[in-house]
Amino acid sequence: MLAGRSVGGIMSPFQMVGGAETVDSAMHVMREHGLNAILVEPNSEGEWGIMTKRDVLRRIIVPNRRPGSVTGDEIASRYLITCEREAPLLQVARQMMNNGIRRVVVMEGGHPLGIITEADLFRTVEESGWGPPG
Repeated sequence: MLAGRSVGGIMSPFQMVGGAETVDSAMHVMREHGLNAILVEPNSEGEWGIMTKRDVLRRIIVPNRRPGSVTGDEIASRYLITCEREAPLLQVARQMMNNGIRRVVVMEGGHPLGIITEADLFRTVEESGWGPPG
């Protein structure tokens, strides 16, 4: 039953950049891999970050900043919503809705394994269906 499955089997791979890399460089990696988000390596406090296309729009394009002069650390969101590989799909879908986010980082031992996105959930439901247990 799909509703009882975990995120480990459907999570998407991710790309990562260093916090000192420019947004320009991170945007290139995102475009090259067809990604809407990229992880940013931990800062000095050990916190992983994420930079999304929406972050670029909000923190680079709208304020009219040059992406080559801003680092990933400067615009990455450092408060990540995460889950473990065994987290049920329904739990992660609820996390997304409750937090108003489109992706959750799948972690194991403090390190990212993948990202589960709205698109991953949508594709899985479209391919395999969904339904309450029973």
